[in-house]
Amino acid sequence: MPISVGSETERVSTKFAPEVNVFSSDREVLRGNDFCQMPSFEGVVASFLQLAQARLSDTQKLVLRASASLLRYHDVTVTALADMVSRRTSVPYSTAKWNLRTLMDLGLLDGGDSENRGRRAELTSSARFLAHHLEAQHNERD
Repeated sequence: MPISVGSETERVSTKFAPEVNVFSSDREVLRGNDFCQMPSFEGVVASFLQLAQARLSDTQKLVLRASASLLRYHDVTVTALADMVSRRTSVPYSTAKWNLRTLMDLGLLDGGDSENRGRRAELTSSARFLAHHLEAQHNERD
């Protein structure tokens, strides 16, 4: 890559650091065309759980676990779910509703919105899997 320095033009080479495949459970460094290799299912699942564990707040985890428990036995809207979550946990109603909307934005919860009111709340299969994992971790700590 040419760079002009005063009146002279010098050639500077750029070095690239090796890329790391964050979806690989052993975090091996990619070489050549290895990036086309598909990660294992177990590696993707482990990455999903680690990302969720790291990126979801404690409140979001609590709301997700409570929602999974409640939605097993109740067909309710997101608003009613927020009310039920707030009654069963220490999370205030407005915080529960806010966090349920965040879970919807993350693709973990389906339900009604301002244009589609009355639709029942439903966790996605990924969210149910994650909630089960979080519940198991929570029970291990107690």
